[in-house]
Amino acid sequence: MNFEAAKKSDLTKSVYLLSVILFLGFLLRIYISTIITYEGDFGTWRWWAEGLSKVGFSQFYDNYWCDYMPGYLYILRLLNEISTWAPWLSPYVLFKLPANLADLGISILIFIALRPLANIRIAMIGSVIYFFNPAVLSNSTLWGQVDSFHAFPILLSIILVLRKQFVLCGLFAALAFMIKPQTIVLFPIIGYIAINPFFNSVGRWNIKNFIPGIKIIITVILTCTFVTLPFIWDKFDSLFYIFTGPLELIVQRFESAYEQYQIASLNTFNFWGVFAMWQNDQNQFLGLTYKTWGTGIFAAFYFIIFICLFRFNLKNNENKKLYTYLIFQAVTLILFSLFLFVTRAHERHLLPAVAFFTLIMFRSWIFPYLYAIVSGVYVCNMFYSYIQLTTEYQGVPDAVEKALIPFMFISYFVAFVIVLINFINHAFRRRSSTEQSN
Repeated sequence: MNFEAAKKSDLTKSVYLLSVILFLGFLLRIYISTIITYEGDFGTWRWWAEGLSKVGFSQFYDNYWCDYMPGYLYILRLLNEISTWAPWLSPYVLFKLPANLADLGISILIFIALRPLANIRIAMIGSVIYFFNPAVLSNSTLWGQVDSFHAFPILLSIILVLRKQFVLCGLFAALAFMIKPQTIVLFPIIGYIAINPFFNSVGRWNIKNFIPGIKIIITVILTCTFVTLPFIWDKFDSLFYIFTGPLELIVQRFESAYEQYQIASLNTFNFWGVFAMWQNDQNQFLGLTYKTWGTGIFAAFYFIIFICLFRFNLKNNENKKLYTYLIFQAVTLILFSLFLFVTRAHERHLLPAVAFFTLIMFRSWIFPYLYAIVSGVYVCNMFYSYIQLTTEYQGVPDAVEKALIPFMFISYFVAFVIVLINFINHAFRRRSSTEQSN
């Protein structure tokens, strides 16, 4: 009883200390939000926000160029209203607030996710490291981008599906998709976790094994429909349009977001950035376009990751802790490979992978070093892109660029391969009875 009381007291103290650290860190973020900003993106946020207030949701896409899905536009409309109510509030603080709050939320989720898997100290360190990670700060607090606002519902949906909260998982997965369509690459993983009983059940074809997946699908469809309705409200010409209209808008916005930049690499230190920076991804190599090559390489790694998860499920499904770690590691690898090999990636798109990498950072002695390398390369990539964009590509000499980008890609790739090998080893290694009971 005394042990339980002491344990509860330690948890309370840790939560209090973590709250103080994160609160002070948040104040620091507010302060440095006004120091550096990429005005190109920041001006776009404000222009869209003003346009949404001026013409409303239903007329916005008809009157304004926009390559974003509807999800984040609700936030921009709200920010513009707040700006009207409080004109004294710095727009840099205000328009960076959603991303800063999302980073705070991700840090809290990291602590919550690691608590059942590790000790309090590791959970706290993981939370604090993410919140103060220069890579994260460079995206949200300095540049002014919103990738963390996308990463938050992704992380939450994965945590929720692991905890069998299927409706809430579907809700946040759909919201993540309606913010950035790249979320779709994680839907198979979410579905796999949801129907996990199918693989471990004797009566696997029992309808009960598929109910979690059905719940998620229905929730995703309903959420996406509700999010799109204000944008098509004045276009209703029949009752049937309530079914076709949302789908049409989603397909249209998906294509707009994906087809906007038919470029192999947009300032990105990935595979294509080494030799095809700002080249058209319809260029061909051995009869296939760069886009096809990138998609094929990504699909190959995705297949390997899924095979590993299937193998682990068949042989070691009793070890719930290791299973949870492997899911986090699988998502990290999927998002990492998406960034490294699929064309049309921006320099900042790796951020969601950084959030998941934080969850597995203490799984191996080498992972903290890899995490530091990945974070450092990310900062360099953001800095490189900022210089190039703000100097009309006159800021980085060609000789430096030719040496820098391959080295940075190799650093990324080595980290990716080591994490992948570790993942495969854990998935295929037979666990002892002692390990399975821990």
